[in-house]
Amino acid sequence: MKKKLIFCKCQAGWMSSESLSGIEAHLNARHYPFVQVSDLCSCAVSRKSELQQVFGSTDEALIIACYPRAIKLLLQNAGIDPELFKTSYLNARETSTGDVLAGVDAFMTGEPQTGDMIQLQGDPEWPAWYPVIDYNRCNTCGQCADFCLFGVYEIQEDKVVVVHPHGCKNNCPACGRICPQTAIVFPKYEKAGAIAGDHAIDDVAEQQRQQEDITSILGSNIYQALEMRKLKRRSIIRSTAMQKALDEREKALNEQNLNK
Repeated sequence: MKKKLIFCKCQAGWMSSESLSGIEAHLNARHYPFVQVSDLCSCAVSRKSELQQVFGSTDEALIIACYPRAIKLLLQNAGIDPELFKTSYLNARETSTGDVLAGVDAFMTGEPQTGDMIQLQGDPEWPAWYPVIDYNRCNTCGQCADFCLFGVYEIQEDKVVVVHPHGCKNNCPACGRICPQTAIVFPKYEKAGAIAGDHAIDDVAEQQRQQEDITSILGSNIYQALEMRKLKRRSIIRSTAMQKALDEREKALNEQNLNK
């Protein structure tokens, strides 16, 4: 059986550089076959085909990253179904480095397997802050799409889809905070809990928190607030389109003057 380790050196900053270096050094010292991903959130958008190749050649995978629920949603976002092969997870976000290393060694027991490290680099200029949707919980209410000013979401064929992850405002989890189904996950969310991808969801507590967040973010008249945000988003889109047209017109005029 071909085993493979996938190690995400997440750029969120919740793991110390010492821990990241310690895990990397251990994998190299044991000559384990592993893929070092600079940032899984980034690669799940910009390096989908490479990620698909990594998992396509694997019988059994151990992913060293953050919350398993968040990782599963990121893989699904990249067109990978983690249920098609044997997958296990080490949550390095909440597990000590020593326990992570012990888990790695336990996974690699059996027939010795060695190999070179493969590096998969995401976009270093992009913080890769964006939401992924848990469709086991989403009821397609569309509240997130109405709320977001930056065109991150669209409703396509009765399904809410993240169509513009690069447009998400860095460190803004507001749409996840007001989602009535706790279906929106931000893998880089600094606080623990359902929004960060923790699978242990206290629905009663989440509903109470959501009501408080909705009131603080949208006020007492939710429908009016969402309608106002829809109008504001349309205004932003129109302004952006107009500015693009003016820039193209200016460029054309400059080229025309140069050719005279």
